[in-house]
Amino acid sequence: MKIKLGSFREKITYSLFFGCLFCASMYMFESYSGMVSSILLLTLSVLIYLFNIKSLAKSQILNCLIILSFIMFSMVVNRSFASIDIRTVVIVISSYLVIQSLSYEDFLKKYTDCIMVIALFSIVAYFLYKVAPGAFGAFPRQLWRNHSVLFVNLWLSVVPVGMQDYFRNFGIFYEPGIFQFYLNIALLIELFSNKKINVFRVLVLTVAVITTLSTNGYISIVLVFFAYGLFVILGSGNRDKIYRKNRDKIYRKIGFLALLSVIAIIFVVLIDKGIIGSRVFMKFSSTKTSGSYYDRTNAISYALSKIFQNPLLGVAARGIEDSYNATFTPLNWMMLYGIVIEGYALVGYSKMFSRLTSNRWLKIFVVAAAFSTILTQDLSFEWIVWCFIFCGIKNVVSKYNEKSELY
Repeated sequence: MKIKLGSFREKITYSLFFGCLFCASMYMFESYSGMVSSILLLTLSVLIYLFNIKSLAKSQILNCLIILSFIMFSMVVNRSFASIDIRTVVIVISSYLVIQSLSYEDFLKKYTDCIMVIALFSIVAYFLYKVAPGAFGAFPRQLWRNHSVLFVNLWLSVVPVGMQDYFRNFGIFYEPGIFQFYLNIALLIELFSNKKINVFRVLVLTVAVITTLSTNGYISIVLVFFAYGLFVILGSGNRDKIYRKNRDKIYRKIGFLALLSVIAIIFVVLIDKGIIGSRVFMKFSSTKTSGSYYDRTNAISYALSKIFQNPLLGVAARGIEDSYNATFTPLNWMMLYGIVIEGYALVGYSKMFSRLTSNRWLKIFVVAAAFSTILTQDLSFEWIVWCFIFCGIKNVVSKYNEKSELY
């Protein structure tokens, strides 16, 4: 009976977790009020906690309250009570509840499993459209939020049927650059959290990144594999003995994976008729006053100019004149809600990924790869990002305050 109850709880938690990912980030919710997805997100996260009730350390609650306090102080000082500000509060509470409900390992597994489902479905939809675009004619079409591109909504993937020769894999998201973040983080976790790599899962995530045609996605995946290459060569703390025994096997798997990845890249290049080369990397040659590269680099100066207005509490959502300029996540935390939030976010996000290896030098490369994925999109208050942040904070608390009194 206990086994059945545990299995039931696990399945429900998986479903609720996927629901959180879905309503927090899915493209379709762009069509609805932000309040709808916020209410759903909060409801689902509360249910996750109720199905996995665990005691909460005082220090963990205190950290969450400090974060919420500074966000709300910023809202009051800046007289900013926009839906984005309210949603930010919901995201912080929701992510906190979910992370307090799950262990580090359980959280990583649920995340990678859910992203695997989305990645696999999106790849099938991507190549099916390449081979038989007419098969999508029966599905209802909708306009993207800038009313310039038509989409077919398959729920587990949105297919941009109006992008002509610049067809990209969006997953369930409204930007391929956001999808690459989810994919590369899943790939990073998949490679570093398991003693043996699952070639199939790694290959699916790799091909999915390739099909996003995201420049930052390509740069990030190179950093991920570079970090893993060092991981294989150097080992990781207490795991050295394990890796010495399995090193030859791992090398064979890495070689096999590299071969399949090269084949996949060549295949995509051929069917796209050179689009990867002309579309992905031509961004670096954009003019000084326009283009994707200019917009991304301009985001840094834009964030700094806003930070100087109020470094303690930020400018909140009301102070952002043009959200298109705010795409540099590492500075956006401070720009929006001040230096305290920036500190928590940087430390928590770093600690989350540094825990994947015990080798201090590898930690640097793993964390660098994780940060690379968030440099060109505003993910400062994405639900899963704050799950990562709270996961890192929880790790710090458990390490330095193991005897905390529990409620």
